[in-house]
Amino acid sequence: MASNYVKLLAKLDRPPSGPNWVRFVRSDVISTTKSIISFVKGSPPFTYSAGYTAIKDRIQLGINLETAIAVAARSGAPAGRKQNEDLVRSFFEHDLERRYASHNFIDFEKEWFRVSRDIAVPVSPLCVIREQGQFVPLFVCGWSQLDLTDFQRRLLVTIYEDAFLSLTDYQNSPAEFLFFPKGDRSGEVKRTAEVWNRGDYNLLGEHELNEAVEIFLQSRELVRQILLKEMAEEVERTRREGPSNHTPRSRDLFDE
Repeated sequence: MASNYVKLLAKLDRPPSGPNWVRFVRSDVISTTKSIISFVKGSPPFTYSAGYTAIKDRIQLGINLETAIAVAARSGAPAGRKQNEDLVRSFFEHDLERRYASHNFIDFEKEWFRVSRDIAVPVSPLCVIREQGQFVPLFVCGWSQLDLTDFQRRLLVTIYEDAFLSLTDYQNSPAEFLFFPKGDRSGEVKRTAEVWNRGDYNLLGEHELNEAVEIFLQSRELVRQILLKEMAEEVERTRREGPSNHTPRSRDLFDE
C-alpha cells in the first residue's frame, strides 16, 4: 500500500541515535545507501531500552543486580529478554571494578548533531554523574557486536563532541563510552565491557566530517528516490489489480 511508503519516507527523515546512525555511514555512497534501506524497511525484534533503564537505575538509585534484572525483564519484547539480562549482568560485572557512585547524577537535555538544516541525529548519554568535582557523561551502547570500523569510531566520538561534550559544562570533563560486546573469554562466549575514554580516538577533521555527512546525504536522497519509485509502482499495481497486502521489504536492491 502507498501509505506504507509514506511511513517509510517519514522514517527516513528521523535518523536514529548516534551509534545507530554512525553504523549507516560507510566509505562510499552505495554501501551507505544499502545500510539506510535496511534501516528504513527493517524492524528490530527488540531494543535495549529495558536494559538501559536497569543500568540507569543502578547508577542513579543504587539498585542491586537482582533488582536490575527484574527491571530489565519488566518491559520490552520477549525476544530481547535474554539479551537485556546479559547486558545488565555485564554492566554489573564491570561496575565491580569501576564502582560508580549512586545518587550522584545531574539532569541534562538531549542534544542534536546537525546533519543538514532539516535532519538532526539525537545525541545524549545514558546519564551524567558527578565525580571529583567534575561532570562525567556516560554513553552506553548495548550491541552484542561492536563491528564499527576505526573511521566509524572516530565519527561517533566526533558527533558526541560536537553535539554534547562541547557544551560549557562538559568541555573539560572526562567522558566514558561503554560497550558490552560478546567475545571468547577463556573458552566462554560472554559479554565484557569495552570502555573508551574521552581522547582515546582522534576526532575527525573538518574535511573528513564533511565528507562523511555528504556521503550520508547523497545516500539518503538515493533511498528517497528508490522509495518514491516503488510507491509509484505500487500505486499503478493497485490501480490495475486492486488492493494487495504487499509490504515493502529490502529485497535485492544492492546485490553483493
